[in-house]
Amino acid sequence: MHRRDGISPDPDSRTQGQEGVRDDRGGQWALWRQDDNGLKFLVCIRKTRLEAEEEQKAFEGHHHKQLYFVEPFVR
Repeated sequence: MHRRDGISPDPDSRTQGQEGVRDDRGGQWALWRQDDNGLKFLVCIRKTRLEAEEEQKAFEGHHHKQLYFVEPFVR
């Protein structure tokens, strides 16, 4: 799995200590979709990582081949 900057995150670091936590600076979490061609698309933005991960699970439940991943939303 790759982030949009091409770096492969450590799978254990994605959720460790972050569930449901809102960034003190008003940070938000983005759900991204990567298709079979490697193109990435912003699906939604949520206030907490937990909310974004719940959306991710819902999309993954449709059994599409695309990759969905959550990361902090940076403008």
